[in-house]
Amino acid sequence: MLNILYSILKALTLCLTVFGVGSAGFAPLNGAESLTGKVTPPGDSSKYIRLEAADGGIDVYRPGRVKGGYRYGPSMILNADGSVDYFSAAVGTCGEWDFISYFRLYDEGTTRTKETVALKPTMGTEDAFSTCDPGVVAFGGWYYIGYTSTMDSRGTDNNVYVARSRSPEGPYEKWDGSGWGTEPRPLIEYTGDPDAFGAGEPSFVVMGDTLYIYYSLLDENGVTTRVATADATDENWPATVTDRGTCIPDKRTGDSADVKYADEYGRFIAVFTSERFSDDSYVSVWESFDGLSFRPAGIVRTDTAKKLHNCGISGRADGHICAGDPVYLSYAYGSDWGIWATRLHRVTLSLSDEPETDPSAEQNRDVPVVRKKERAIPEVITIAAKNPILDVKTLGIITVYAFDSDTFLTPVLSGVKYSGYDTSLIRIDGNCVVALGSGSTRVTAEWNGYTCDFIVNAKKN
Repeated sequence: MLNILYSILKALTLCLTVFGVGSAGFAPLNGAESLTGKVTPPGDSSKYIRLEAADGGIDVYRPGRVKGGYRYGPSMILNADGSVDYFSAAVGTCGEWDFISYFRLYDEGTTRTKETVALKPTMGTEDAFSTCDPGVVAFGGWYYIGYTSTMDSRGTDNNVYVARSRSPEGPYEKWDGSGWGTEPRPLIEYTGDPDAFGAGEPSFVVMGDTLYIYYSLLDENGVTTRVATADATDENWPATVTDRGTCIPDKRTGDSADVKYADEYGRFIAVFTSERFSDDSYVSVWESFDGLSFRPAGIVRTDTAKKLHNCGISGRADGHICAGDPVYLSYAYGSDWGIWATRLHRVTLSLSDEPETDPSAEQNRDVPVVRKKERAIPEVITIAAKNPILDVKTLGIITVYAFDSDTFLTPVLSGVKYSGYDTSLIRIDGNCVVALGSGSTRVTAEWNGYTCDFIVNAKKN
């Protein structure tokens, strides 16, 4: 019955052209109620949302046999054809910790497109260390990726940033404080103890003309989820952000919350992992009727893998889950740090009379991390400069690597093109850079459709 309803809903939605982007003619499923200013009435507060894993899950990413790797903190968009745009944090290349990878899942996660890098740090700017913890939403003809980054090499004192693109795979332009460009400025700026994690791990939901922005705050007072709102009708909506305070109090052993709005049940749903990285791990489920204050509603533990962390739940482009939609839960898991597989479950939603929050009532599974075989021909997903910041005194050598999904770096020996640099400061001949003056300039390298940026600090002797 649900499959029939979903087919009808899909057909109706495809007749409503909300917006189209991408070379593949992507038309996201957008809840009409959320995009016309109409908001679904709040649900029955005497009932509690219940999420259950409908299967034992499948791996949509496995670490490489030699170097390992990971994809964590997924953000998933359900498309009109039932496919899922899958974004997650991936291992960085040369100099940065993480970037954001993208692929599209088909057939309930059993097949996927080639992985690419959707968003990575911009060298020499505020997000040079990382673009991680993606939260993705699409409205008004744009995809937006919110992400975590910092200027502190310890990984503390983080801020939330955001970038936008016309297509899920990019290229993305970053919010610069007044518009969209290449010099990122925070969407949410952390001003607390610089020794603490700070702000990060965003999630978005569109309600009418309002964008709800959820993010983690970890400071000397503990771990909470906070919420802000912005004007979704404004192209420069990051300039309209208004703080709304704490929406989920101290989560103690919990991590980042991914939030969606379930239209059928008239409530926001937040999922995050508790007792993460341990055998006692599980997914906590909280709910809200106004998006500003959440209460505990349930857990998901049966059939999930032990040692899970950093989960996400799927929704339509605007962050809504509608009746008949297939819903997926995904997370990273594994006992060895930084060598994690990524699991995907189909989940069901229903209501219960009481909150089900006792994890001891359910049992998770001891799922071993299965590493994949290395590819005979590497699956290149991006390129990177060996030296993100290259100091050149008179003469220097540029080394560019092709980076594959198994975290292997292979030197690119020919065919790299360089552009965007100050020709009064440097000259590039092949892979040699010659200092013509003293100063800094950004260089863009391009090879086989992949690009990367790096900084050259030239000093003419």
